[in-house]
Amino acid sequence: MKKMSVLLEEGYTFRNALSMLLPHHVEEVSEVESLIEEKFRSGSNMSEILQLLGFQKNYLMTVHVAEQQGRVVRALDTIARQMKTKEETQKRLQKLMAYPAILFVFLVMLFFAFRTYFLPNMSSMMLSREGDVNMSKLTLSSFFLHIPDVLIIAACVSILFAFFTWKTISKKEVDYQMIVYLKIPILCRWFRLQLTRQFAYELGGLLESGLSMQDSLSILKQQDLQPFMAEIAGKIRGRVIFGESLSTAVNQMKIFQKGFNVYIVHGEEGGNLGRELQIYSDFLTDRTETNMTKLLAIVQPLLFCIIALCILGAYLAILLPMYEMMEMV
Repeated sequence: MKKMSVLLEEGYTFRNALSMLLPHHVEEVSEVESLIEEKFRSGSNMSEILQLLGFQKNYLMTVHVAEQQGRVVRALDTIARQMKTKEETQKRLQKLMAYPAILFVFLVMLFFAFRTYFLPNMSSMMLSREGDVNMSKLTLSSFFLHIPDVLIIAACVSILFAFFTWKTISKKEVDYQMIVYLKIPILCRWFRLQLTRQFAYELGGLLESGLSMQDSLSILKQQDLQPFMAEIAGKIRGRVIFGESLSTAVNQMKIFQKGFNVYIVHGEEGGNLGRELQIYSDFLTDRTETNMTKLLAIVQPLLFCIIALCILGAYLAILLPMYEMMEMV
């Protein structure tokens, strides 16, 4: 994306830029080039061709809107920065999880060895002695040695539940999906933030390019890359047509970030709404990065707390039978 924006800014056509970049990023160059050529012949636009190459739809919507306003170079550069930030976040998350994950795997193997060798031997030693044997401590030790199993099963069940819930919700109408996502406690904050950020950026760019409010909202409504954005733009356009201002329509929808309508009022009064919307979008982008940094700062300590719980269980599983043996002596 970054290299393509540079080539387009230097005067290359989109087709020539693709021809130069594909050999460096695609393995089956001839096959991909033939597919792209068919897309060009059928009259496909830039976003459709980039979708063929595997780019995500949330990035392609920015390209689709930029084609309407003639600012593709800036859009590609923006997408390149967003993708770079996302990649850096993923790498940081992988580094944070690498050591705890290896340690947790080692603990699972250790617990399995304890359950296989230590606990049966201890149980046979206690049963071989004369007198009444209290097996409660062995039962408790067995429970502690199954803590990793409980955590793994709970994590798998949670992931499966979240996946099937998401698949079920995604089959519903867009309006219903938004209502459900806005009711989920933690997800709703991220959902509002991303909707507001993207809506402000796309609408601000269209308005800044000279299009009217209704035309800008029509473009957002007609695109099919982001169903949520199309639904929102359609509802707002329906209100704007009947004479409502953008700030009033946004305030009545209750799905945007708190304070968004106040920022729109400031832009409407100043007569530079398009530029101010994009500034607000940049502000929300910075807030998203800050939130991700805070989240990453919590992930590793949380994992170490889980590992500490497993280690504590291992100590108790070993010590309880030992104390029982000491009492029997």
